[in-house]
Amino acid sequence: MSQPPEHQPYSTLEVPERDPETFQKEVLQYPDHSIPQTVPLEQAAAGNTYSYYSPESAKEVINPPQNVYAGVGVLPVYHNGVAYPNGAGYPPNTGYSDVSAYPNGAYPNSAYPTSSGSPVNSSAYGPSPLAATEYGSQYPHQDEKAAPTARICGLPKKIFFILLGVGVVVIALVAGLAGGLAGKNHDGSKAADQSGSSGSSSGTGSGSPKNPASTNSTEKLILDNSKITASNWTDPTGVVHRTVFFQDAYNSIIARRWDSNGKSWTTDNLTELMAATTTPLNPQPGTPLASASMDHDPAYETHVWFTDPGNIIRSMASFDALNRPDSWDNDTLDGAILQTWPGGQLAAMWQRCWEADCNGTWIVAYQRPEGAIKTANSSTWATATVAVESKNVAANSSLAVVPQLNGPWLDRLELVSERVDSAKTGDMMLTNYNDTWNGADQRVTELQSDIPLPSPSLQFAATKWDNWTQALYIALLQGGTIQGNYWNGTQMNSLSSFKFNSGPENNFTAIAMSPDAMFYGISNDEILEYSLDTTDPSNFNYVGRVFP
Repeated sequence: MSQPPEHQPYSTLEVPERDPETFQKEVLQYPDHSIPQTVPLEQAAAGNTYSYYSPESAKEVINPPQNVYAGVGVLPVYHNGVAYPNGAGYPPNTGYSDVSAYPNGAYPNSAYPTSSGSPVNSSAYGPSPLAATEYGSQYPHQDEKAAPTARICGLPKKIFFILLGVGVVVIALVAGLAGGLAGKNHDGSKAADQSGSSGSSSGTGSGSPKNPASTNSTEKLILDNSKITASNWTDPTGVVHRTVFFQDAYNSIIARRWDSNGKSWTTDNLTELMAATTTPLNPQPGTPLASASMDHDPAYETHVWFTDPGNIIRSMASFDALNRPDSWDNDTLDGAILQTWPGGQLAAMWQRCWEADCNGTWIVAYQRPEGAIKTANSSTWATATVAVESKNVAANSSLAVVPQLNGPWLDRLELVSERVDSAKTGDMMLTNYNDTWNGADQRVTELQSDIPLPSPSLQFAATKWDNWTQALYIALLQGGTIQGNYWNGTQMNSLSSFKFNSGPENNFTAIAMSPDAMFYGISNDEILEYSLDTTDPSNFNYVGRVFP
C-alpha cells in the first residue's frame, strides 16, 4: 500500500436632549474592512510574509484588492473597476441567514415621539359648555326648528358619501381582479416544486406558480439558455441525497433536492430566499453552474458556484445539509475575487484527503480572462493555480472535473477541457493532477477529436463508478448529439453514440452528471433523470422527471 506524503498535505486547489418634534437619526460610520493577503502554505511555513509567482506558472496569486468593502452604505467595486451589483456585496463572514428584512430581528424604533408632561387642561380649549341655567332653566320654544338637513342628489350627505365610498371600493376590486388575471402569466420568480403526487414545497414566492404542471402549457418554466449541474451525498443512515441546480424562466437559481427515503423532489428558490437580505443574488442569465457535496461525518454540505454580470464567481451553500437542508447562505470564498473569461464555464468537486480528521477541500475550475484554466480551492481561495496554460486551451472551453484515485486515497483529480485543433474544430482533452499541476502538459489524454469549437451549447460532463476505477466522459454537441469516452480500468474506449432508453422524446440543451453515475438533461422545458447502465456505458435508463 502506498504511504502518505512525507509533508503535511494541503490542497492546491454617545445622546443630547432634543425636542421630540425635531428628532433626527444620526448615522454612524463604520470602519473600513480589509482583506488579508493570502500566502501559500508552503511559503508561510518557510517564514515568508508575501508571495509572488510568475505569469502562467504553476502557482499564480490573485491578490484581492484592499478595502474591497469600503464600509456600510458604500458599494464595493471590483478590482477591475466593475461595480458590484446593487446590494450584492458579500460580507466577510459566513453564517446562516434568517432571511429577514430586519437583520437584527426587530423593527426599527418608532418614528413618533412619546408624550411627556401633564395632560392637556380642558380650559385650553375655551370656556366650558353653557349650563342649563344660562337658558333661564327653559328649553327652547317648541316653534324653533333646526335648520334643514343638507342633501346631495336627494340623499342626506352622510348616506350619499357612504354609498359613494362603497361604489369606489367595488370598482377598485373589479379593476384589481381584472389586472391580476391579465398579468398572472408575467409575475413570479419560481417554478414549481412538486413532482407527481409526491414532493413538498419550500420557499414558494407570492408571484411564482406553485404547481407548474397546472399552469398554461405554453408558459416557459426553464430559462432557454439555462445550464444544469448535479451532486449527491449519503447520510449516516445510508439515505442518498441528490441536488440539481438550474435557472428558471425568471433567472432565479433553483435547487431541486431528492432523498431516496422520502422519494420526493423538493424545491428551494435560492434567488428568492436571498431577495430580502443584504446580499441578494444576481446571477447572469445563462450563468455557468457547478456544484459539489460533502459527506464526511459530521460535516454534510452542498455548494453551488455561478457567475454574476461582472463574470465574478459567486457561491451559495447549505452548510448543514443533514439537519437544515433548506437553509442556504452566501459562501464568501474568504473574500477572494475570482474572475472568469466572459462566457467561460465552471466545474467543481469536493476533494477528499487521507487523514481521518480532514474534511478535504472544495475545488473550482474556471478559465481566467487571459485564457489559462485554473483551479481555486478552499484552503487558499485567493491563490489559484494554473492547470492548463492558455496556449493549450480554447476560449470559452467547456470544463469537467472528477476525483481520481491515488493508490487507496481519493485525493487527486482529472480535468476535462478543450483545445483548438484547427480553425473549425477542437479536441476534448483529459489532464491529470498528480500532487501538482507542474508538468501537467505531459499528462494529457485526447478523448475526442474534431469536435466543434466552444459554444454555449457545447458542454462536458463526467462521472465514475466501481470504487472510482471506471469513468465516463461525455460531450454535448450541437443538435443534442452526445459522444464521449469510457475508461474500463485499463483501456480508454471511444463511444460515438448513446441510447436513452424509455422516457419522453429528448432534445437536450444542457447536461450534467453526478458523482454517482446519474445523468440529468434539460429537454423541452423539462429536466429528465437517467441512470447509467454500468454494464454498457453507452446506455442510459430513464428514471423520471426532476422538474416540473
